[in-house]
Amino acid sequence: MGGSASVGALIVGTVLLSIFANAMVITLENRQRFEEIDDNEPINAEVKVLNATLVSTTLFMNITNDGSDPVLFSEIWVTLDGGDPAPFSDYYTSNKYLFPGETVMGSDSVTGTPDRVYVSSYGFGSGAEIQ
Repeated sequence: MGGSASVGALIVGTVLLSIFANAMVITLENRQRFEEIDDNEPINAEVKVLNATLVSTTLFMNITNDGSDPVLFSEIWVTLDGGDPAPFSDYYTSNKYLFPGETVMGSDSVTGTPDRVYVSSYGFGSGAEIQ
């Protein structure tokens, strides 16, 4: 009887060691994937505001992406007269991305009469006077 308990403990220990070894392999593989993601090239997005018009209390603006990568509208920021930034997704909700070479018109209600609009994304920005 004493021998079967030792064999049982050996089997359980071997199974637990195998589970631990598999978990370590998976952890190392995931770490390698995360490092590869961090090594990716930065996004090439050159979002520009082409023009902006204020009609009554609604601001209309045309923006384009002269870069080579698509950009989420929620990652494009709009600033009026140097105020607090707001995501362009507040102005435009039809699609999820602004693709390279694409131009879209967004609009939203604003308070006051701003003079300038500035858009930025991934370190690139562009401004225009509001007509």
